[in-house]
Amino acid sequence: MPKFIDLTSRRFGRLTVLRREGGEHNTTWLCRCDCGKTVVVSRPNLVNDHTRSCGCLHSEVVRSTNTTHGHSRIGAMTRVYRAWRHMLNRCTNPNGKDWPDYGGRGIEVRVSFEEFFAAMGHPPPGKSIDRWPDKNGHYEVGNMRWATPKEQANNRRPRRKN
Repeated sequence: MPKFIDLTSRRFGRLTVLRREGGEHNTTWLCRCDCGKTVVVSRPNLVNDHTRSCGCLHSEVVRSTNTTHGHSRIGAMTRVYRAWRHMLNRCTNPNGKDWPDYGGRGIEVRVSFEEFFAAMGHPPPGKSIDRWPDKNGHYEVGNMRWATPKEQANNRRPRRKN
C-alpha cells in the first residue's frame, strides 16, 4: 500500500489545499481557490494537474478566447459598436429599409470594427457617423467623421423634384 502523502497547505494552480476529506481509499481534499470559493478535489486530479481551479479559470479562458474587442457583448453593446453595426447593415442587408440609399448605390464598408474604432474612437454625445468629405464615397478611414444632425443634413444628396 502506498504511503500517505499530506497535501495540506500545498498549492496546485489556483487551489490551496485546506484539509483532507473522504475515507482512507477515496481521499479527496478541500481546497480554496484564489477567487475565494471552496471545492473538493480528488488527489489524482490535483497532482496530475487536471484540476487547477474551482472552474473560474475555465470561465476566464473561454471568455478571453471568445472576445475579440469587448464592445459587442450582448446586453452591454457599446455605442461605437452599435454605430458600426448599423453602418454595416445599411450597406450589406438588401432587406434593410436604408439599403437603397447605401448598399443599393454601391456604398461599401471597407473597415473592420477594430480599424473603425482605432480611427474614430468613441462617438461624442449627440453625434453619429457620417461619410465626409466624399458623401458618395465608401465608409473607409479618411472618409468618416462623427457629425451633428445639422452637419449630416448639410451633407445630404439633393432630393429629386417630381
